[in-house]
Amino acid sequence: MNAGRALWVLGAYLAGTLPSAWLVARARSAGDVFREADRSRSEGDAHVLLKERSGGAWAAVAATADVLKAFGYALAARFVGDLPPAWLAPVGVLLVAGHSFPPYARAFAGRGLAAAAGATLALVPWAMVAAGVTILAGYPLGLTGPASTAAFALMPAVVLALGDPPALALMAAGILAVILLRRVEGSGRLVARVGLSRALLYRMVFDRDGPPLRG
Repeated sequence: MNAGRALWVLGAYLAGTLPSAWLVARARSAGDVFREADRSRSEGDAHVLLKERSGGAWAAVAATADVLKAFGYALAARFVGDLPPAWLAPVGVLLVAGHSFPPYARAFAGRGLAAAAGATLALVPWAMVAAGVTILAGYPLGLTGPASTAAFALMPAVVLALGDPPALALMAAGILAVILLRRVEGSGRLVARVGLSRALLYRMVFDRDGPPLRG
């Protein structure tokens, strides 16, 4: 095994754990966010609470930092580390895994989308552009949850259709798996309330603890 390449892969997880939401909440002295952050509930996500308690601008700062940490590291792995696709694939997946499942500041861990956007923008940029268009299309309808699910579910096929290496299509599938695993974490109470099938629908497709809001 190439030790240098292995270090890039390990570093991807560590880079993904950078707790942007925690740093912003600390800078804002947002005690209510610290008290209410709950990774087991979609609506308890620290990024959502930052928007509600401190305003959209601060939530955007945290989200942008999450995108940039993954984008910057993946870009460095690609061009500085000169990693081939077979090694870039685990880098992309582990950036999202670190973002979603860090060993510290766990209540402030993201749900995967920001890190996924950054990693894929660096490694499969045109596929991420297509995904971004899909997500934006759902915004005016209030359907960003299912739009993001569809965007990342389709990404492996889009990667292959654009002629990118199969390893990066596997990366896109792995990223989707991490996102869905993060969404279903702590869903026991929701299952008890609405049943398994509805709980999985709400969490995995809509990224909510209930049916989508109708505006």
